[in-house]
Amino acid sequence: MKRFTLFMAVIVCLVSSAMAQNADQPLSPALWKQGVATCAHFTAHARGFGKKIEEIKAKYPQGYTLDNLNDVYSNQGRRWEKIYDEFKEEEGKNGSISDLQELVTPQIWKLVEPEFQAFITEHPELANAVPETTDADGENVENADDASSTGVAPAPADERHRALRKSQNGAFSCPANLPLWLGILGSLLGLCALLTALSNRGKVKEMERKFAREIERTNANLQEFSTDAADQMKALSIRLTGKAVRNHKEAVVAEPAEAPEQEVDEVAALDEEEPVEAPTEPMTLFMGRPDENDDFTRVSDELEQGNSIYVLDTKDGLHGTFEVIDKPEVHRFALMMPADNLIRACSGNAIQIPSGNRIVTDRAGEAEFINGKWHVVVKAIIHYEG
Repeated sequence: MKRFTLFMAVIVCLVSSAMAQNADQPLSPALWKQGVATCAHFTAHARGFGKKIEEIKAKYPQGYTLDNLNDVYSNQGRRWEKIYDEFKEEEGKNGSISDLQELVTPQIWKLVEPEFQAFITEHPELANAVPETTDADGENVENADDASSTGVAPAPADERHRALRKSQNGAFSCPANLPLWLGILGSLLGLCALLTALSNRGKVKEMERKFAREIERTNANLQEFSTDAADQMKALSIRLTGKAVRNHKEAVVAEPAEAPEQEVDEVAALDEEEPVEAPTEPMTLFMGRPDENDDFTRVSDELEQGNSIYVLDTKDGLHGTFEVIDKPEVHRFALMMPADNLIRACSGNAIQIPSGNRIVTDRAGEAEFINGKWHVVVKAIIHYEG
């Protein structure tokens, strides 16, 4: 429906523009004299001594001619006489709006055209009057209303004949004020189409903002779910590890009841030599990037320049938390290849495309010591700054 409205608005604008271009329609003698006088008036404006159009309208509300302007500008001397003589010769002729346009420069015509069109709209009785023609015997048929209303002599016969031929040969003719009304109608429809488009644009922007809020809310929910899942996995891992230790202890305790006294002594001695849960002091380890199996490489108890990216703290030697080492040289090294150095151990918004030169750990990751290697269990959450 919206596209159809825009399409109809364009069609109406084109039709109104086409009709408004009917500038070859001959003007009535009164309108022609008014047009010539208007051209002369704005020519005087261009040469620096023309009076305001409001003053001329107030003095001659029904229109004015060159002779009326001569009374107003008679004190201008040679400056006005030159303009008067130039346009007086054209006043005795007749023609169309196109002929008027040829009397002045394009700059002056930009001022004359709207003023003349406004006069046509305000005086439809002059706009709808037709030029003088001749009857079948070749005698002049004068328009008495035009002659009496303007008080000027009719145009010569040859000019009237030329105007009549142009009117008869034209493809379309309409009242002079009809194109103006059609232009106004087309402008209103175009304005309605523009307002509709602006309204739709506002709705689209609102939908985009709503969609962005929904995505942000979904990301927050997913991050919260990921955190909860990591915590539950950690708790489950601890429970499973504790259960395995307890089962082993129970098995060791249960064996002496069935074994001979000598075997009990051997088991006791074995338990004393290799305890199941050996105490381990807290440790801090420095590690390189994870491999394709999410196992940290190059584990060391000292920072190795150009290799160490993460620092891991563990209290039992089996479980630990890690984060990116907070040193500028480590950040520069890690950001050289974020896809290899960070993505397997970290998560965050667009971490594959660095948007800063500093890495900030929002939440530490978790790792477990499995089969002699520290394995990433929960990724750390990071973002970029700077």
